[in-house]
Amino acid sequence: MKKIIAIILACSAMCSFAGCKGDPLKGVDIPEFSKAETGVRFTAYSGPPPANWSGTSGNPECITDKHYKELQEAGFNKVLALREGLSQANTAGMDIYEAIAKRSEAAEEDAVNALELAEKYGITYSVRDWAFYGLVRNYLAQGIDTKEEYERIISKMFDENNPYIHMPAYGGNFGHDEPSIEEMEKIVWQTELYYEYMEKAGVKDAEMYINLLPCYASADALSSTDPSITYEEYVDYYIEHLAPLVGYICYDYYPFRMNSFDGSQLRQTYLYNLELMAQKCKEYKAKTGKELELRTFLQCIGDFTGIRDLTSIGDLRFQIYTEMAFGSKEFNYYCYATESTGEGQGLLNFMTGETTWLYESAKTANNEVLAMQDAYLAFDWDGVMYHNADIMLDNQSFANLRYAMDSHDRIQKIDSTQDTLVGVFKGKQDKSMDAFMIVNYTDPYFNLDNEVTVTFKDAKALLMYRLGQKVVVPLNDDGSYTFKLYPGEGRFVIPLK
Repeated sequence: MKKIIAIILACSAMCSFAGCKGDPLKGVDIPEFSKAETGVRFTAYSGPPPANWSGTSGNPECITDKHYKELQEAGFNKVLALREGLSQANTAGMDIYEAIAKRSEAAEEDAVNALELAEKYGITYSVRDWAFYGLVRNYLAQGIDTKEEYERIISKMFDENNPYIHMPAYGGNFGHDEPSIEEMEKIVWQTELYYEYMEKAGVKDAEMYINLLPCYASADALSSTDPSITYEEYVDYYIEHLAPLVGYICYDYYPFRMNSFDGSQLRQTYLYNLELMAQKCKEYKAKTGKELELRTFLQCIGDFTGIRDLTSIGDLRFQIYTEMAFGSKEFNYYCYATESTGEGQGLLNFMTGETTWLYESAKTANNEVLAMQDAYLAFDWDGVMYHNADIMLDNQSFANLRYAMDSHDRIQKIDSTQDTLVGVFKGKQDKSMDAFMIVNYTDPYFNLDNEVTVTFKDAKALLMYRLGQKVVVPLNDDGSYTFKLYPGEGRFVIPLK
């Protein structure tokens, strides 16, 4: 009997591919997506560092062909320098401006070495000059806090003697991490001056990289003078004053926390923060007609603050696909290179020069997404929906969403065995096209599969991207389709008429 059933199924499949009568996909228009002008970016925050990067760390040289080849193979197409550029130059007794110039000159060597390898492997590289990074914070004790003083420094940093700004892989400079609202006021000056001197130098596509605080930051971190400032006001200040200069918004959020009771817990404001940023980007475009790109971070290490180590590829997939459900286009790995040897600690142990198990997981997850990026980038983010597996038990993460859709014209019903997040997208060129990022929204630490049944309206089939594979499947007569999502998995689904 098993042989007979197998033969029948094989014949049915052959008949379907041959396009004979009864082919459930006959007449279904399967779209092809043109190559995206700018693809999804996976960024190695804390790229491979130079030898003895801090002067006392004693690590081997990691700005090498081997390490940059590993970046490329794992799907990383951008490096945000962290440990490069820390000058060991002797500046004792120097005037502060001379000292800053000396430190910048010394930092240039790391930048040039890294940029040569980045170019070879098709990677964009953002330089860290420790005098430029955090400029508005670094020299307050020396009285440097005006636009005129910043210009004196920046005009020297990026003059005709700078050896790296014209290198092909140069993507810009790391400018500031997690500023307060008061610091942002001065970062506006720093950013304006940076772009002014890039223009004078004839450098295009370079950017000042700024990363904001997450919504769980303390009131003191958001503002040093006004404890009443809300997180949304903090974000709005950036959008009003800095977004028009840089064209993106980026922030870091680390969702997995250690829990002494059962090992792990998800922060309940993870989706709130994503939705706030995505909604602000959507409103910005509606108001200005210009894109404001959403960029996000991925937790891949645990630390003293209570965030946990990663335990499986599901932890990475969960963050990537959840953030894609809100339209993120750049994912910063925090951190790529670390000196720790513990489980889940970074992707490269720079003390040994060896990659960890997490490197292999990232390689798989990143390349899955890169395989579907043209389809993903053919759509604009429109909103999110969700489904609680237990109608009597609200998921607090979902309850914290302020703009979630109650329904959608293309979805009749969602059923699932675990809580499910659904990102909603609209075609950029063809507004009649819809797409959905359907995510198993359970902490992957607990290894729970999610069986999902979605009943679609006005559709005969689905074009799906699953773990890097493109699949077209017919719907049941009632428009339904049932599939399983592994821990952390997301599936990009496009209904076809």
